[in-house]
Amino acid sequence: MEQKKRVLLVEDERPFRKFLIRHLVQTGWEVLEAATYDEALKVLSISGQVHVILCDVFLADRRAWELLDCEEVRAGKPSLIVMTGDPNIEHAVSALRRGACDFLVKPFTTAQLDDALVRSCAAAPSRASLVREVTPIDRWRVEHAPTILGKHPCIMQMFEVCRRVAPTEASVLITGESGTGKELVARAIHTASRRRFDPLITLNCAAIPESLVESELFGHVRGAFTGAINSRPGLFLAADRGTIFLDEIGELPLTMQSKLLRVLQEREVQPVGGSSAVPIDVRIVAATNVNLERAIADGRFREDLYYRLNVVPIQVPPLRQRRSDIPDLVNFFVDRHNRRMGLEIQGVDPDVVEQLRRYDWRGNIRELENTVERMMVFSRKRTLEIDDVPDKLRGSSDICGSSDLADPSDHGFALQAVVSAFEQKLIFRALEQTRGNKSRAAKMLKVPRTTLVQKLRRLA
Repeated sequence: MEQKKRVLLVEDERPFRKFLIRHLVQTGWEVLEAATYDEALKVLSISGQVHVILCDVFLADRRAWELLDCEEVRAGKPSLIVMTGDPNIEHAVSALRRGACDFLVKPFTTAQLDDALVRSCAAAPSRASLVREVTPIDRWRVEHAPTILGKHPCIMQMFEVCRRVAPTEASVLITGESGTGKELVARAIHTASRRRFDPLITLNCAAIPESLVESELFGHVRGAFTGAINSRPGLFLAADRGTIFLDEIGELPLTMQSKLLRVLQEREVQPVGGSSAVPIDVRIVAATNVNLERAIADGRFREDLYYRLNVVPIQVPPLRQRRSDIPDLVNFFVDRHNRRMGLEIQGVDPDVVEQLRRYDWRGNIRELENTVERMMVFSRKRTLEIDDVPDKLRGSSDICGSSDLADPSDHGFALQAVVSAFEQKLIFRALEQTRGNKSRAAKMLKVPRTTLVQKLRRLA
């Protein structure tokens, strides 16, 4: 009879520890438990070798990776998986650099835990080999985008583009529907750039009256207009040496578009009422949920400004294109609102998650979070159940139903554009189901692997 794999769980929150123990035992693990660093050493000295250590990053005055330096641990060469609820999770990065093989960001699903355990057991038991298993994208998202959740191929592709463009000075245009998290992407690019120690200034172009946009962006001198009793530098000067994020750039008035183009070309701004220009050193990241190419055709957006901004385009996928990420997002929002509102929702019924997966989410992640929060507020139990789901979500279309087809309004009624959008969704779904294995995905789609690779390159 094969001997059970042994895991040492080190977690100081007793309810969470008991929950993890119950799951680990059900999935065939022999579990040793401890609440502190010292307890972990005592357990190891008594019980001997373990295959995996599953440990919270913070252990009183110790850190998880310090376990790897203990003589009791070194002898058995276990894999270390760290858990963290820290939104910045720099300590998770430190753990990876010091020999941990994986990390889990709380709240995580049992499926994520199982995947991490499988990876840890498949790896060779040396620290060097374990460190190499962490991909550059994994490291990048831990350091710079911990609040952008998801493992769907389309979101991983987006992370790869962000990782490559962030260290450069290239202008970035982020496109995507409302509620997809475009500002989070902009912040991740800034924090991964050489400008990260200088300001990130944000302006919602749709929220500023047209008469005030120029003053808001470029500043004004005293007496430039009625009410200008003091000089004001403007957002571009405030962002000097940093990054300025122009959200909803498609709503910028045409008159301001020409002035913004001049700023991009000359790298200087002239305050309203001023007689001389001021040089600036600013990186521009813009975002829009408007189809700018259509706006150009309609005469609502300058083509030359579009090409200045769109040096590197980044598309943030809508939630309905990555439904497999919904369970992780739901757990994340439950944990966030438990802490924010003092609630004690401990879980989500699988039927609820399935119902949420089937809904179309036209408001994307913002709509999902609002829905979860509302369910939590009105739930009378400690588990979100099907009765807590809002009426409008019940009976929503199946994941493979017509709602998953491209919306003709996104592309006009151009057959090629609609077919291309649907083909992209099929490719991402096949990659999701095969966990990124291109050969198996190609077989599922009944196309040669080379054809699939070519299509993926065109989508990049």
